[in-house]
Amino acid sequence: MEDNFRKALQSSLEEFLDLVEKHQSRSEKSCLKTLVWSLNNKPSSNSISKLCDALSLYTTRAIFAFENLSNGYGQEDGEEGNEIFKTPSPQKKRRRRITRSQRSPIHEAVRTELENDRRRAKILNSLRGYSYLAQLCIMHPQKAFPPADLFSTVHTLHDKLVLFEGDCVLQDCITAICEQWWRDSLPGKESLIAQSLPCLLAKSLSVGRKIDVHRVYSMREAFTFFDFMDDSIDDLKHMLVRCALTPSYLRTEDGRRFLAFLFGLNAQLVKELITIFRSQIPFGRNSVLEAYGEILYKAWRFAKGSSLEEIENNCIQGLVEGAIYASSKTLASSIRKVLGGFISQRTQDGVEAFLYRLQEPVLFRALQVCSQ
Repeated sequence: MEDNFRKALQSSLEEFLDLVEKHQSRSEKSCLKTLVWSLNNKPSSNSISKLCDALSLYTTRAIFAFENLSNGYGQEDGEEGNEIFKTPSPQKKRRRRITRSQRSPIHEAVRTELENDRRRAKILNSLRGYSYLAQLCIMHPQKAFPPADLFSTVHTLHDKLVLFEGDCVLQDCITAICEQWWRDSLPGKESLIAQSLPCLLAKSLSVGRKIDVHRVYSMREAFTFFDFMDDSIDDLKHMLVRCALTPSYLRTEDGRRFLAFLFGLNAQLVKELITIFRSQIPFGRNSVLEAYGEILYKAWRFAKGSSLEEIENNCIQGLVEGAIYASSKTLASSIRKVLGGFISQRTQDGVEAFLYRLQEPVLFRALQVCSQ
C-alpha cells in the first residue's frame, strides 16, 4: 500500500488525496505515516508546499459541501466522482415517469434525506482522511512541513469543529491536531482553542478516562486566554464547575492539579467552586473530602489577589468555624477531612502560621463562652 501512496503522490496530488480518503484502515494509515514521515523539505523541491496547498483546498471544499448539505441543499442527480468538491445547488425537478406512490411529498422528502445522509457520510470520511494527513504533517519528526503552510488547513478544521459533533473520530483527530499545535508553541496557537478546548473538556466529563483528563490538564494554560467576564463562554464555565463533581477529576492526580489551577483563573469561578465543595461536605465520601482538601491546599499555595482572599476568608475560615461549631460529630469529622489537606502539610513553610491565624480568634471566642 505504501508503494501505491508513493506512486499516487508522484503522479498527482488529486490522485494521492483520493487514496488518502478511500484507504483508512489501521494498516493503511501506518503505510501513509511511513510515506509522509519519509518526505523532507529540500530547497530544490516544492512538493511539500504543493501538498499543503492541495490539502487546504480539498479540506475547505469538503467542509463547504458539508455545510450546504446540512443547510438543506443537495446536488443534481448523476454527479459522482468529485461531487463533494462542487458547489451544491438546490435539487432541480426532472421530468420522469414515476408511480403514483412516488409522487407523495413524504416519499420524496425521505428519498432526498437518505441521499443527503449518504453524501454527508462520504464527506465526513474524506475529512477524516484529510485530518489524519494534517496530523501526520504536524507531527513530522524533522518538522519538514512549515507551520505557515499547514495553518490554513488546521484553522479551517478548528473553526468548523462544532459541525462534526456526531463524528467522534473526526472530532478527536481535530482536537489532537490543535493540542499538538499548542504543545509545539506554533504561530497562531491562541486561535485554535476556542472550539477545541470545550470539545476536549466535554469528552473528559462524559467519557471519564484518565487519558482525557490528562489531555485537559496539559492544555491548562490555554484557559488563561478566555475572558471569564464574557457571557459567551458560560457553557465553558459550567463545564469547569462540573469538574469539581466528576470522579475522574477527583481520583486522578492530574485532575486534582487541574481543579487547583482553576482557583487562579477568576474570582467568580473560585466562589462557584467553593460552593460546590461546601455542598458536598455533609454527605461526601472520605476519598472525595480528602481530594477537596488536597485541591484547596494546592490552590492556596499558588493563588494570588482576590482569589487568595476568597480561599482564605470565605472558604478555609468558614471550615475552621464549622469544625468547631458543627451541629453533629459526623459533620465535624467531614469538615476535618477537608482541613486535613492543610494539617497534613503543616510542616511546610507558612502553613502552620496560616492555620494558627485562622483558629486563634475562633478558639478564643469558643473557650470564652464556655468559661462564662
